[in-house]
Amino acid sequence: MEDIEDLLVGSGGAPPGFRLPLNAVGVNPRKKNTAKPGKISPMNDSPKIPGTQTIYVKTFGCSHNQSDSEYMAGQLSAFGYALSDNPEEGDLWLINTCTVKNPSQSAMNTLITKGRSAKKPLVVAGCVPQGSRDLKELEGVSIVGVQQIDRVVEVVEETLKGHEVRLLNHKTLPALDLPKVRKNKFVEILPINVGCLGACTYCKTKHARGHLGSYTVDSLVERVKTVVADGVREIWLSSEDTGAYGRDIGVNLPILLNAIVEELPPDGIHKPHHDFYRLKPLRNTATYDILCRNTATPH
Repeated sequence: MEDIEDLLVGSGGAPPGFRLPLNAVGVNPRKKNTAKPGKISPMNDSPKIPGTQTIYVKTFGCSHNQSDSEYMAGQLSAFGYALSDNPEEGDLWLINTCTVKNPSQSAMNTLITKGRSAKKPLVVAGCVPQGSRDLKELEGVSIVGVQQIDRVVEVVEETLKGHEVRLLNHKTLPALDLPKVRKNKFVEILPINVGCLGACTYCKTKHARGHLGSYTVDSLVERVKTVVADGVREIWLSSEDTGAYGRDIGVNLPILLNAIVEELPPDGIHKPHHDFYRLKPLRNTATYDILCRNTATPH
């Protein structure tokens, strides 16, 4: 389906003055509340004013997914939404999914089922809906594509109104300077590129993340400077195909590492992380850890 604007699927058009998010890929109005008099559906318990609800955020999968969730949480928090790790407290559940391993996708299915049973509005993000948008488990839920995370506030807002929104079309890379709520305030997970060069038969990530798309060295260095000023002490360089960084824009990983290390202060903390392999800093004065990982590689 092509991108559409100002259209409620199945309703013949949007009511006067109603405007849906630009480029929404399918927006379905939910069924009218049929609860008996005196009983209020849980979907209608939360306040009507956007930004006053609590969002439960659950993330499955790799460090890139974690970074995406932190960016989405940052935007929601900046808009006024409260964030919670407790599903019972959430007026809406935001589930960021992983398609690399079956257990992660099975866990997603279980969580969606629980959300439906609890009558929670659901927004599903990540690689599962992007790579398999027609899954039966995704029927009736709103979807945020992997390159549409900068519009999560719009999707959450419309979902809380009772609409089903799907943003799946690929576009430009999400900006690196979006608001962010880090799981660990001292660790910045920095996506350096999306997608990969390979087409492995056992891996579905290529269908979700697409072909290689690298952030420029300048944009990554600016992000590093910003997060270091915010007190970050550890930087994880994350992507689906780390070694291929820059091939699409005429640079490479050593060039990026040199540029990043050049900006790091000399008083960083050296603390190895067991789940990553560390690329040795290219200058002896750099004592920050620069950690790199291919997120799509099963291990």
